[in-house]
Amino acid sequence: MASAATADAAPPSGTASAERAAAAAKAAAAKRRAGRLQELDALRALMFLVVVFHALQASRGDVSLNAIRTFSVPGIVLGNIDVLLPTFFLLSGFALYYQFLGAIMLGRPLPRGASFLFKRAIRLIPVYAIVFLVVWFWRFGGGSAQWMDLLWGMSLMQSWSTDHIFRTIDPGWYLSVEWQFAVVTAIAILPWLRMVARWPMRSRLAGALVPPLILIATTIWWKKSLASHRVPGDHWGSWFAPPSWALLYGVGMILGMVLILRPPHRWRLPKPLPMVLFLAGSSWLLWLEGMRGVSRFTTQWYFELGLLGSLCWIFATITADPEGLVRRTMRRPFVQLLAAASFSTYLVHAPVLRSLNARDILPLNAPEIWPYSTAAIMIISLTLGVLAFRYVEMPLSSLDRLLQPKLDHETKVTKTFAASLAAGTRLPDVTVGDGDGRPVPLPTLADRRPLLLLLHPADPVPRGEPALHGTRGALRALDGIRVAAAGLGVDLATLSPRVPLAVESGRPPHPPEVHDEDAGPIARFQDPKAAAARALGALVVRTAAGDQQPEIVLLAVARGGEIVEVVRDDDPHRMMRRGLERLTPGPGHAPAAAPVPAAT
Repeated sequence: MASAATADAAPPSGTASAERAAAAAKAAAAKRRAGRLQELDALRALMFLVVVFHALQASRGDVSLNAIRTFSVPGIVLGNIDVLLPTFFLLSGFALYYQFLGAIMLGRPLPRGASFLFKRAIRLIPVYAIVFLVVWFWRFGGGSAQWMDLLWGMSLMQSWSTDHIFRTIDPGWYLSVEWQFAVVTAIAILPWLRMVARWPMRSRLAGALVPPLILIATTIWWKKSLASHRVPGDHWGSWFAPPSWALLYGVGMILGMVLILRPPHRWRLPKPLPMVLFLAGSSWLLWLEGMRGVSRFTTQWYFELGLLGSLCWIFATITADPEGLVRRTMRRPFVQLLAAASFSTYLVHAPVLRSLNARDILPLNAPEIWPYSTAAIMIISLTLGVLAFRYVEMPLSSLDRLLQPKLDHETKVTKTFAASLAAGTRLPDVTVGDGDGRPVPLPTLADRRPLLLLLHPADPVPRGEPALHGTRGALRALDGIRVAAAGLGVDLATLSPRVPLAVESGRPPHPPEVHDEDAGPIARFQDPKAAAARALGALVVRTAAGDQQPEIVLLAVARGGEIVEVVRDDDPHRMMRRGLERLTPGPGHAPAAAPVPAAT
């Protein structure tokens, strides 16, 4: 929706352009941050410690790592730095469910499997494919003996092959696991969650818990089977296959559920306790590194036990003061850039390391200079990683617009139900759903007090239908009159095919807490097939995807259920004022609703 502005109030064109550009940049940044926790994103920067680990490994000239781990205390720590791997898998599972479960709990649409997989592909594969092919031709010259390596690597299935898992580019196995988890999400988890989203609210949590529990059980069964069959520890195609990492994803998904049910800002702890959590997690990881190879149990379940340390770090981050030094540092643009570029840096660092060593530019099999060689590798890899992120990952991320034609087809209008809604009628005797999915008769909404009921569609809406555009502005305007409505004894409610994510875009997927004691609540009701909207006589369109979308219209309903005003207006704030004024007429007008409470 748009509101008119007077010519006198308009700023100069140059200033207006600058302001519009700044607003657009701010909106884009808000969209990127929506539903994300920047501090947890920053933990991905720990990937750079893996670069240090590989540099130390090469400097010792022992790919088995035995010499590293017995060399010194720092060698034990750095030589077992792969204990951090659970953090990255856990964050992947968390990011998935923090987004999807938020949509399920609030009735928002989930992405289709093909759309999700396409977006993951353009995020993960381009940089990998470029680096893989360059290294493959450089190292092997395209010889016929290496075609199987090319097949395993480019199909992202090398995590199942002991012979090919670490060939060409060593870190490619990690991407192989990530990609196969994305495929499972697209073909199994998303369809399941889409079905769960149709269940009553109280059953959705139980349904959403099924996929992570299956993943956890998969890893336990898989590793116990490997142990019972005495599969050697260096049979990487078994121990590093995707089932071995499924538990880490499952725990991350449960973490996402926990933070949806209890928002991060409600996890604050007194100042010393977050540091205690961090030190406890660090101590656990150090002890676990020392026990690797000593105990059969800690060796077999090394990464799963490492989860405890990762979780301690995550909760130490969440429970710390948001304005404290640590969390402010984690939100800084430079740290966020390092985290965003960590994936590209991780992919390129191994080829950089091998290239420098092969050409004797920086010999790495010299333990005495490993701090300097590590610093050089870090600088070169980070530079290449940031460049790859900036000029490959970011531009290609816009390719998801290729799905727009499909979206346009799905939102194509196939039928229109003409509007017949008018004042003087009553709320029809139809049933809608409340926030928990329980049925509520529509007339009961105005049993006790007058009601302002906002009808609006749910995303995505078809183009070329002005009456269906402007939901966010209308919701913000409704939010803006809560104090006035509470003072005048008027209830506020919305009715849409799906409950909106929030009153304002760019917020996390949990409803914001209301701190204004004078502001009344807004009751949100679901009308999945727009049956109530059609019974009211509102304009409703049916799309090719089967959605039924109502127009944006405000109903002023007197106590008892009589509709006294139907308000349609391009200016959402004026729409709300008109509806509120109609329910609270001034002196000289016959009251259309309950009397306005006397001022005290």
